Amino acid sequence: MAEKLEFKVKTKDKDEALNKAQQHFQNKVEQEIKKTDIDVELFEEKSGFLGLFGGEKTYQAVIEIEEEEGEDGEFKLKFKEDGIFLEVQQPEGAGDEVELSDVEEVLGAKEIEDVDYGAVSEALTLDGEEVKIAERKPELDRDAKLNIEISDDQLTAYLSYQPALGGSNYSSSEILEEVKSEGITYGVKEEEFLDVFDPETALEEFKIAQGKEPITGDNAELEFKFDTESDTNKVNIDEDGKADFYNLGRIVNVEEEEVLVIKKPATEGTPGKSIKEEEIPPQPGEDIALPAGKNVKVIEDEDELKLISTMEGQASYDGSKVNVDDTHEVNGNVDLSTGNIDFNGNVIVHGDVKEGMEIKAKGSVEVKGSVYEADIESGGQISIRKGFIGSPNKGLLEAEGNIEVKFIENGTVKTQKNLVVKDAIIHSDIDVGKAITVEHGKGLISGGTVRAGEEIMAKVIGSNLATSTTVAVGITPELRDEYHEVNEKLEDMQDDLNETVKNINLLKKVKKQQDGLEERKEMLLNQLIRKRYSLANELESIKEKKNELSEKLDKRKEGTIKIEQEINPGVVVMIGTYKRKIGKKNSNVKYYLQEGEIKATSCN
Repeated sequence: MAEKLEFKVKTKDKDEALNKAQQHFQNKVEQEIKKTDIDVELFEEKSGFLGLFGGEKTYQAVIEIEEEEGEDGEFKLKFKEDGIFLEVQQPEGAGDEVELSDVEEVLGAKEIEDVDYGAVSEALTLDGEEVKIAERKPELDRDAKLNIEISDDQLTAYLSYQPALGGSNYSSSEILEEVKSEGITYGVKEEEFLDVFDPETALEEFKIAQGKEPITGDNAELEFKFDTESDTNKVNIDEDGKADFYNLGRIVNVEEEEVLVIKKPATEGTPGKSIKEEEIPPQPGEDIALPAGKNVKVIEDEDELKLISTMEGQASYDGSKVNVDDTHEVNGNVDLSTGNIDFNGNVIVHGDVKEGMEIKAKGSVEVKGSVYEADIESGGQISIRKGFIGSPNKGLLEAEGNIEVKFIENGTVKTQKNLVVKDAIIHSDIDVGKAITVEHGKGLISGGTVRAGEEIMAKVIGSNLATSTTVAVGITPELRDEYHEVNEKLEDMQDDLNETVKNINLLKKVKKQQDGLEERKEMLLNQLIRKRYSLANELESIKEKKNELSEKLDKRKEGTIKIEQEINPGVVVMIGTYKRKIGKKNSNVKYYLQEGEIKATSCN
């Protein structure tokens, strides 16, 4: 290992700096310093007065000194019949010499008396020669001592050895036999022992044997298959760095039979072995229960336990239980603090649904406040205790079930079932599969287009200001266009199937006549056969769709519009594809279709 030395000196030139650095380093170390080993660089230069006189230069000299290697001196005490002798081995290279204090420490430990320290001093100057330093006293002789200690857990054995003082020493084989006699037969470190053992040298707590510790079993683990902290999700930032304040993903939707938690069972662990070759049982891993809460169940799958949902809904974890609920409740408003809601169950909002927000629910949606320029899509019913207020291109209610709302203003509403409005529909676009009822409060329909598949019932339609209002029942243009589109597709597919069958028959005829087909035609025949099966299946589906539309067309020819109080001039009444514009105010009237003409009669 090299030692780095540095020296800074102020001189006129580099040569003088090198000479002074050599002298400085030589005074620091014993080994010879050569100029070629010194690296001298200009460190700093100061100009003289007004730049006219010589300046002052500071040089930095650096040298790396390699440390000399060597071996320390050693000594041994030898007990013989004619006395006690000291043998010293002198150090090599840069090794340390044997000190008198080192010898005195050993002499005291071995309780040797009447030492000739003159002889000791002489021995310290010799190399490898035995010098008698004391007479041997047989009454002080004692044999070597051996002690073997075994740990309480029977995993470790330590050996301590004190060499003889004039008496008998142990040999390495004798010590190993003593170890064996203690019953220690496993994990004996025989090679390591032989490497360090010297009968004349003490050995303190040498690890002579090491057993195999038992391995504690792994604790049971729970792997959650859904986001357990979704309710704390923050604003999402997309790849372009744009923040999405609306879709926070705070609801975890799960399907029936979906795996929510997987439990990895605890293991028994691996047995250990004592130094006496006895098996040591391991500590098994700690178990943990699956956090089963509401609407979940535990199943066994191979060597794992799984927690699965028993219904569609929202999965949540409260720190102790996993629950699945079919209803998601918002205690306040749906706004940027909650984010949009996308849930495969029912949704209850105890406040309002604010502008720009969205609710998508596989089940029903209940809003106990109002809906402002927001979109709600429901696979069930929609119920809004107060009003629905939209604006051009903003605000939509769409449901597969019934929709109930206090009033609608500038909104778009679509449902396959019924619409019940308690007060009024104003300047809105309504499309309902069955009936529209506006018979409470004002019972008003004014402005926009209101369509129903079967019936419209209201107190008042239109206004004294001749507000542009259209009410329509029966066959809608959308339904008529869809029917024609399906019918045309059915005819095109039938023609395609007929042509395909024709080509198949032709190729089969050629194959029979020629006793086979060339490869290209054989491939074409197989393609046509596959196409025939595909067209036949798709044709069956299109026929079912046509029949379904035909039934709707038949039903919607019977649509009616009922006005309890009055219908105002300027209102356009449509039944199916027939149209009638109201020229004067009419009261307590029902409009219906008869023989291709919209007719009016009293509601009573």
